[in-house]
This record gives sequence, C-alpha cells and structure tokens, in this order.
Amino acid sequence: MDYLKQHMLASVPALMVISRYLSMHADGVEEKELQKVLRPEAMADRRDVSSSDDEASNVLISSLSVGEDLGLLDGERSGRGRRVWKLQDNVRDDIGCLPSADSRSFRSLVLRLLGVRALEDVRAGNKPSDLALALTWILLRDPLEPLSLSWAKGPEAAFENAGMRNAVENVEQWGAFRRWVRSLGIATVAQVGRQEAYLLVDPTTALLDVLDRLPKQERAEQWFRRLHEILPVLGHPILVSALPQGSARSQAISASLSLAAQKLRRRGLLSLAPSADASAATVLGIGGQSWRIGDVRVAEVAE
Repeated sequence: MDYLKQHMLASVPALMVISRYLSMHADGVEEKELQKVLRPEAMADRRDVSSSDDEASNVLISSLSVGEDLGLLDGERSGRGRRVWKLQDNVRDDIGCLPSADSRSFRSLVLRLLGVRALEDVRAGNKPSDLALALTWILLRDPLEPLSLSWAKGPEAAFENAGMRNAVENVEQWGAFRRWVRSLGIATVAQVGRQEAYLLVDPTTALLDVLDRLPKQERAEQWFRRLHEILPVLGHPILVSALPQGSARSQAISASLSLAAQKLRRRGLLSLAPSADASAATVLGIGGQSWRIGDVRVAEVAE
C-alpha cells in the first residue's frame, strides 16, 4: 500500500494518539467513537494540515489505514457492520508502557514496523510502500549534500534523476514525506539565511533509539547486519535491491549511517575498534574519509 499517494495525511503523531487511546480499551473502539473522542488539535500537524473537522477526520482515517498496514492496528467489522479498531496483540505491551511525555520509543516502533513490512512485501514479490522506498533511497544519499525544502529547488530533479518519482511524485507528497522523516528521527531542518532551508538526513536519533536492541559487542559486519534487520530502511540489501537500478550508490554501510555511528562514537555511546585485517573489516565512509572497523561495542551509558 502506498502511504504518500493514498494516505497523505497520515502521520506519526496521529498514530501515537490513536495507539495510546486504544491501549486503554482492550475490547476495541468503533471508528465513529474514535472520531468523537480524538480532538482535531491532537490529530493534525498544524503546519501542514488545517484543523477543520473534515481534515481532522481524514487524518484519522488515513492514519488508521496506515496503522493497519504496518501491523500496528487491527480493524474488524462488528456485528452491526461497523469497524472496531484495536491494537495488535504483539504491540500492546510496547504501547502500554509508553512514557506520557516521551515519543521516542513509539517513533522507533513505527520505523521498525515500516521496514519489516517493506521487507515482507519485497520477499513476497510485491512492491513496498512508497514511503519505505523513499526512506531507503534518501538514507543512501550523501548526507553532505542536503536537499532543499523547496520541491522545485532540487528535490524534484533528484527524485526524477534517480527514477524515484514513483515514490515521491509532487510537492504535496514531498511535504508529507518531510513530515515522516522528521517524525521518525532520521532528518532535521537547517535554515540558511532568511530564504533557504534544507533537509539534513541524519539517522543518529534512529540509531540511538535501538542501541538497547543491538549486541553489546560484536564483529562490525555482524553488528551492522543486525542493525539492518531491526531498521531495514537504514540500508538492508533486500530493500536496496527494490530501488531503481543506479538510483543510489551501492555500499555496505551508507554514508548517513556512517555519520550516525561516528557521532555516537564521539558522544561515548559507541566504540568502533579499527581492524588490522582489511579482508575482515567493515568500511565506514563520509565524504572523502573512510575507516575500517573490526568490532563495535555499545557503551553501558547508552542503556
């Protein structure tokens, strides 16, 4: 299912509001009731979506559809023919323990589910979501070459030249995609002067969110392989293979992931031990610099 084309108004904040509410109602809630109890202000990103009743309803409906496709939500027909929404059993515990003032674990959950669903689609011979493809592609780009927030000032040509217009086709989808990447912790915005703003791809936050799920110490090749299994959009080979040929530079560890690993190393959260054996090394590279890594260790302070 395509999220950016079919459900442009869906968002991570909306999914979190829905999931929190459903976590308190194990028997499920009818869709009509959800529309009554979830306030428009909580459902809409006010910078991009109006707060009218119709728009808020569309945010809800789009987010429910995306949540169902991700395996986060389950929508069943009741005996009266009405749709009843519940949390999927496998995520109920994760949602139930979410801190009230901290969305980090939820955004990480959504990012993991998004990648896992995309892998399932590719393995089944189906096209993964446009959002998953666009995330995978943009994370393979050089983080030192940011894209303008303005669709006409670079992003349109970049998606066109990479054969990625099937993922992000127009300015509206570009706006929706920007909301997703920022909400998922894999990009930030930098303002340059008064006129120009750029999307800086940086998965440091996404990597930090899953450090507790990764081996405490492991050979670098195995450690990054495990990371790709947890967060496939960071460069899992199966997802990369689903991109148009020649759309991105082929490398075992992307420059953006290399940047994130080095930033966490400088913060004392990762140890990246150099490798003396070139044949067994994992290469991290940013710009013109590269490092051959033999082992990765997660610091105790990262817990």
